[in-house]
Parts: sequence; C-alpha cells; structure tokens
Amino acid sequence: MMDKNKEIKTTKELSDNDLVEIIRKKNQERYSEIVERYQKKLFVYIYRLIGNREEAEDLLQDVFVKAYKNLNSYDTSRKFSSWIYRIAHNESVNYIKRKSLKKFISWETIVSTKDKLDSSSEEEGADKAWIRKEVSKEVNEAIGKLPFKYKQVLTLRYYSDQSYEEIAEILGRPVNTVGTLINRAKKKLAEEIKRR
Repeated sequence: MMDKNKEIKTTKELSDNDLVEIIRKKNQERYSEIVERYQKKLFVYIYRLIGNREEAEDLLQDVFVKAYKNLNSYDTSRKFSSWIYRIAHNESVNYIKRKSLKKFISWETIVSTKDKLDSSSEEEGADKAWIRKEVSKEVNEAIGKLPFKYKQVLTLRYYSDQSYEEIAEILGRPVNTVGTLINRAKKKLAEEIKRR
C-alpha cells in the first residue's frame, strides 16, 4: 500500500521521458498522463494555426493517436515536448494544405482574450485599456497579413513561449534559420504596422 502511494506521489514529479519509459515498458494506460500534460497547450497551438475550434479538437486527437503509435520510435535523448509539438505542427500543416485555407489564425480573438486577462486590473483607466486594445487589434491585423512561415514562428516564440532550440526541433530547421525567420517576421510585422 505504501509503494502505491509513493508511485502516485511521484507521478507528477516524473519527467516526460521517464513517463514515456514507463508507458513503453510497464503500463500503457499511463499514456493518459501525457494527454493530460499536453492537451491544453497543443490545442491552443493547433487552434492558433488553423483558426477552427472543432477542427483543432479533431486534429488534437489525431496528434495523440499518432504520438502513441510512434512512442517506441521516440528518441528519449531528445526533448519530448519538441517531438509532440512537431507532430502537432505537421498535422496542422497537412490540414491547411488539404483545406487550402487562406486565413490561418484568428489573432484578434486570441489576443483580445489575453487582453481581457491582462487588463482585468482595476487600476488601469478605461482610456488606457481602450488604447491598448486598439494597439493589440492593429498588431493582430498586421500579423494576419504575414506569410504563414512568419505567423508560425511568432506563434511558437511569443504565444507558446518556445525557445529557439525548441522551435528548430519542431520545424525541423537549424537554430540559425529560426533566428533569421523570427527577425524577418519582426521586420515584416513592423513594415505592415507602418503601412497601416
């Protein structure tokens, strides 16, 4: 009985890679813990890329099924989060290609939700909140005009808080290329904002 309590206690302390090893060797039912850890983050990432809630939920299920099927081929010397984000990225890109979507991200919805959380402080006056919301709206509209490759790196870097190394692994590109893409995306964004 004590061992069971100890196992339950350490579940939350397990790294992703330790959990993967347990799933591979002992207990496949613990895959639900992987789903629990990544469900919200991956949903937000997929939704930001494709802009459709129902489709994002379907794709998320596909991501978890694909990750489960390929768990034995996952290299535990690498970072699990980058590996599963890569699967989510590929599934999203394939969806976009299949649907030939023109509009990928509903940035206004995402940032306005974020703004509501940020501006919930009563200290901020209505005029400052309005100005900030207008600026956010302009930025979101400008981001919406960027090519997909720039939207993608900005989403990973500033909305998903991924490091350059993680983005490189997710996109399958060298870290230097990621840095270049982010810099170009920022310049394009600044140009688009000036144009407005």
